[in-house]
Amino acid sequence: MTEQVADENWLLLMDPAWQPSEEDEAPPLHAVVGLWPVEEDGAVGRFRANPDYRPVDADSPSDPIDAGLRLVLRGDAEIGQVQALLRDSLVDVAMNGDGRPLVLKSPDEIPCVVVCTSEPHRARMFAPDWQRTDLAEVVALLADGVDALINPGGPASVRLSGDFLRETANLTEEEARQLLKTDVHPAGLRMDTWAG
Repeated sequence: MTEQVADENWLLLMDPAWQPSEEDEAPPLHAVVGLWPVEEDGAVGRFRANPDYRPVDADSPSDPIDAGLRLVLRGDAEIGQVQALLRDSLVDVAMNGDGRPLVLKSPDEIPCVVVCTSEPHRARMFAPDWQRTDLAEVVALLADGVDALINPGGPASVRLSGDFLRETANLTEEEARQLLKTDVHPAGLRMDTWAG
């Protein structure tokens, strides 16, 4: 099913715990993890996390990147799959409030820009401001010698090097497609199309 609003179609990522009580029931907003816009030609745009989504519990993945990182940390997925997800998602960067990114030290003492992949991760962090952006802009915000701390305090918090992020931002469409070819699905997340 595909949702059409103002000539736009959306592919929704649903919390797996939500089940419709009757056929064609519209999901409540808090059960929608996020969405991908779908173009007329069928091309899928960048993932947009739903700021109103609330995972069933603290152990539930909050978005595709979070789910992918958890799978990689468990040894059930390859980091290339996370690269493809990062390349095609919007994320939130913690900002100082003066137009510069907030830089903190990671647990291993490396200066990092703070990046959150969804609202539940932002809720763990205080920042004067947040900037929703794509990976190319995250890379543009990285100074030399600064990495990215992804979802600090979360179950799959990781430090990704600036070089890794630059390499990821430069992936072509075909390279990203090849990285995503897998039978592994993000842990516990269900993807549905939806007609309102």
